[in-house]
This record gives sequence, structure tokens and C-alpha cells, in this order.
Amino acid sequence: MSIQSTTQKIQITDKGLDATTIKKLPGPPEFTQELNMRQETDGVLLECFLIYEPEHEATWFKEGRPLLGGLDYDERYQPFLERRGDWTYCALAIRHLCNDDAGNYSVTVRNKYGDKTNHVRLSMKDPNEPQKIPGGIEPAFFRKPSSRQEGNKLHLECEIEALPPPEIKWFRNEQEILPNERYTFHRGVTHGNPNIHFVRLTVLDPSTADGGNYIVRARNAMGEKDCTLALNFGGPSDNEENVPAKIYEQPELKQPDPSVLILEAHIHANPPPKISWLRNGDFIKESDRVQSRIEPRQGEMNKFNAILTITRPNSNDAGDYKLSIKNKWGTDYTTWVLG
Repeated sequence: MSIQSTTQKIQITDKGLDATTIKKLPGPPEFTQELNMRQETDGVLLECFLIYEPEHEATWFKEGRPLLGGLDYDERYQPFLERRGDWTYCALAIRHLCNDDAGNYSVTVRNKYGDKTNHVRLSMKDPNEPQKIPGGIEPAFFRKPSSRQEGNKLHLECEIEALPPPEIKWFRNEQEILPNERYTFHRGVTHGNPNIHFVRLTVLDPSTADGGNYIVRARNAMGEKDCTLALNFGGPSDNEENVPAKIYEQPELKQPDPSVLILEAHIHANPPPKISWLRNGDFIKESDRVQSRIEPRQGEMNKFNAILTITRPNSNDAGDYKLSIKNKWGTDYTTWVLG
């Protein structure tokens, strides 16, 4: 099947839901998960979600070549870009699958601040390959790769859901990373779900030469999935011009009086980071009771306080809290547990 090069941007469809939209700082589109495949009776869905914004536009590609968009999609290719409460649902339905549909697919979502791209590889089943395991889980990134600094060590970490346990490989700019005195690997399973695997690559004494695209690849009998983390180093550690976002001190939990709880983290970043607060895996909606802010630390260059304030706390506020931060050079996160 040939792919035509004409393209149209897909405009978002607002389903008219009344949910209050999560507040997102100005910036490029923000995916909340990797592009995933979901089998249907007559084909497959390639789908993902973003934090909702009304100006999202999407274009789909196969092997880097744009697919026809909007109403020009034939009946085998149908795109979706819809508001679903606090999220934008972005998907491509491929009907009547054949071997020619195998390949690398991507979707680029744009807004007035920039664009972001999400990738997935569609592999057609080889009739000679062994039968997949009943009840097995194809690898999927439960938590996308992120980086954090610990002294002279740089950790790249993610969580992958898979059954049976996947084979894990790390690559930098397509070249496989093998363990040595600078690169070490770690993996384990998370508490409460043996099918979610925690994997980590640790780089000792990172420098500008370690910048590039780091790829983690998970593979088992059910399938294969890649995810990429771009690491850019703007200069040595005393260069404040380009600083990867990182949380540099132990996060704080304060209660100045019984009616107020404060979660606070200290951030070093340039440019200033975008922040997201989550509770039990869901983005936190601000209200008259729950407020977040980021503010410069007085007298300190490129350092910030990220603060979440909960007034009149009650038992419904208990849970696992997470602060995620990112700028163009890096990402980091920290957590709190409120009992």
C-alpha cells in the first residue's frame, strides 16, 4: 500500500464535557504516556493522551512520511483528536490490517508554543513465531524515562509493565550501552505489582560528552517497545547558562498550623522548569483549598521553590504525591506520602 505525501492538520474535537481543565503552564504539548497499540476486532488503534489544550493540532506519519489527514483519510485510516474531560485523546485507527501496515508510526501534536512527537512501532505477526503466552502483557512504559542527579552519578530510570519479564537493553544514539566502569544497570519489581519492572542506567561522572538520545528497549514474547530520553548538557557544572532541571535537596513537608499543609521542593534549573503535581498518579486540580506555585529563591541564581499548599486538610487528601519538573535540558521528580 502506498502512502501519499499530502497532509492536513487534525483539529481537536471538543466533546462538550464540563470537567474543569487541569491548569498547564504555557509551553509545547505535553503527552501523559507513550503511544500505545490496542488490538480491535477489525484492526488496531495507536493511541495516547495529552493534557488538554483547545489549540492542539495533530499530524500522523509512517516511516517519516505524512499520512493523509482529516476527512481525506480513507476507511482504513481514521484519526481521532478529541477532548475527554481533562485530557486530549489522540489516536489513529488502522482497519483491515495487512503486512504492508508494519512500520514506524509517529504523531506530531502542535500548539502555538511548539510541538512534540510520539512514536510506536507496529510489527505484524510472523506465522513461524511461537504462540504468545495466554494472559501475557506486551511491554508498555508505566513511567517514562527520567533523569536525576545524585552526587557524581546520573540515574536514568523508568518503569515498564510486562509479562513475562522483559529483556532490557539501553542505547545511546542507536549504539548499545554495555556495562563497564562508567555504566551500571539495575532492575527490580515494584511493590504490589510483580509485572511492573523498575529499570535504571547509572552514568558515573557525566559530562557534556554524554549528551544525546538514550533509548531503553524492552522485549518479551508478547512484543517490543522503545522509549527515548534526550539528555543535553549545556556546559560544565559551574555554567549557569543551561542547567538541567533537578531537585537538589530533600523535599519538605510543613504544617505551620493544623489547618495548613505545605509540600515544598527546591529546584535548580535554567530555563525555569515547568512543574506538574500528581496524587495517586492523577494530575492535581487546583481549587480554593489546593494551590500550587513556583517562585524564585531569593538571592540564589536559577533556583526555585515549588510549593503545593493544602488548606483545611482532611482524610481525603491522603495518598502518594509526586512533583515532576522539566525544562529543555532535563527532568526530575520527587515524592511525598501523606497518611
